[in-house]
This record gives sequence, C-alpha cells and structure tokens, in this order.
Amino acid sequence: MTTVSTPQTSSTSLRGRLRDMVTQREFGVFLALVTFFTVMYAISPVFRKPYNLMIILRQISVTGIVAMGQTLVVISGAFDLSQAPVAALSAMTTALAWNRLGWSPIPAMLLGLCIATACGFLNGLLASRLKLHPIVMTLASGSMFTGLTYFLTEGKSTVGLPKQMTWLGQGRIQGVPVPVAILFIVTIVMHLMLTRTLFGQRVLMVGGNAKAAEDIGLDVKQLRLGIFTISGFLAGLGGIVLLGRVGTALPQMANDMLFPVVTATIVGGTLLSGGVGSMAGTLMGAGIMGIVRNSLAVLQANIYLQDFFQGVLVVGALLMDVVRRGELTWDQIIGKER
Repeated sequence: MTTVSTPQTSSTSLRGRLRDMVTQREFGVFLALVTFFTVMYAISPVFRKPYNLMIILRQISVTGIVAMGQTLVVISGAFDLSQAPVAALSAMTTALAWNRLGWSPIPAMLLGLCIATACGFLNGLLASRLKLHPIVMTLASGSMFTGLTYFLTEGKSTVGLPKQMTWLGQGRIQGVPVPVAILFIVTIVMHLMLTRTLFGQRVLMVGGNAKAAEDIGLDVKQLRLGIFTISGFLAGLGGIVLLGRVGTALPQMANDMLFPVVTATIVGGTLLSGGVGSMAGTLMGAGIMGIVRNSLAVLQANIYLQDFFQGVLVVGALLMDVVRRGELTWDQIIGKER
C-alpha cells in the first residue's frame, strides 16, 4: 500500500504545483507573449529582421514607461485618462523651452518633467480633495492639457531638435537602446516601490478596499495625491522619450498613446476593480501590444482591420478581467453553464 500511495502523493503534489504556477497572472501573460513572438518569428522574415525587432523595442518602451504609472493608478482603484495629453504637453514645453526661450536641452527636459508632474499633482488634488470621479475628471483635465498644448504652440511643430534630446529616444548605451534601458529602470523602481515599500502596500490596500483602508487610519487622500503625481511624472517621461524617438515636436504626437497604454495594463493582469496588479505583468502586456501592432503592419493588414484586431485584444483582456474577479467563469462565457 505504501508503495502505491507514495507515487500518487508525489504526482498529486506535482500537479498542484503546476496548477498553482499556471494560474499565476504573470505566467499566463508571459506564455501569451512568447507565443505571439514565436509564431511571428517563424512565419515572417520581415518581422525577425534585427531592424524591425529594434523598432518594436523602441515602441514598447514608450508604452511601457507610461503604462507603469497607469498600473499604479488602476491598482489603487482609479483611472487616468489624461496621460496622453500630459505626455504631449511635457514634450512640447520641452521643445519650446529650447527653441523659443533658448534653454539648454537638460534644463528644458527637466521643465517638461516638472510640468507633467504638476499636471499629475493637479489630478491628484481634484480626485482626492474634491472627490471628483477619476475617469470623468481625468478626461476633463486631459482636454485642458490638450488645449494648453495647442495654445502654447499655436498648433505648430518644432524641428531640428538637439542631439541631447533625440539621444533619449534614439541613442544607445553599450549597444542597448536608451529607451529600453529607461523602461527597465522604471520597471524595476516601480516594482520595488509596489512590493517592497509601505507606500506600495498601502496602494494595494486602498485598491482592495478603500473604506477599510480609511477605517484603519490610512490617509487615502494623500495616497491618491501621490499616485496621480507619479502617473503624471511617468507620462511626462514617456512624452520626452517619444519626443527623442520622433525627432520632431508635434502637438498631436501622443494622440494614439492612451489605447496601447490602457491595453498593456489590462492585458498585463491588473484588475480594473483595483487591488491586484504587477509591473512585470504590465511590461509583458506592453510587449504583447507592441508585437501585435507590429505584426499587423508587417503582414500588411488593412488599416481598419488593424484597429479591429486591437479592439478584439482589449475585449479579450476585459473578459479575462471579469473571470479573474470571479464575476463569470469560462464555462458561463462559452455557454456550458446556465
């Protein structure tokens, strides 16, 4: 009897460990990322060209940097729809400070980051002190920031940016693209902040149950102020990196930023209800978005179908979010349960 039961126990234990590993959000996202990449690498010679892979990495970098801030906001139970306008405002004020005011590149970029951080701080004030709904509030503030960008620039672009600015988007450090290096630094810092600091623990607590967090004495208002401020800073950093990658300051340069940022956050496993999420998952979510968008372009899919497939990806991510929250099961979705 002992001889028979031991292998069964061992087998059961192994299955349990495998099951626990498979149910982890990050593993599922990683598996999807590897699958997308492997399939495209195998079927498309254009996709696997080093030049194209470098394009993907640079695109992922901007999306990932901004998505780290979005992830923090969503984990806290809120949403920030103003990130793209903040990124554009940061990039354009950087270019204007250099072009019109004659500032050197580094102070100009610091000004852009300060303005973006101030925008995030304003969002935090509106959300925490005035208790405005984050989605509607950031939609309105985003409109304000967009209007301010066009007012300051008169809708005009700035060309001929100095190398110190374009280096952030086009340069390399020991062969590694600078945007990629910035992305990984931001990911590590944000991961450590979320998982190893008291601030991160409180963000998770507020996202899980804001009322309970207030009942045990947490200053939820101050916490949300800090969360939105960080989101604004990272949106500004992403905007300045994008400025360097494009090489020209355009008022509309971040118009298509919000969709991949939000999608990367959701695909990466962050629950829209708050309280659950990881920076590693968002990094891989950004990778999936970058590969999908590049694959559609490489395969020369119709431009309208590209938007369609990206929308399908978001719907799939939302379904996963519903399942993770326990509101539906996969059997219910496919109709096995009534």
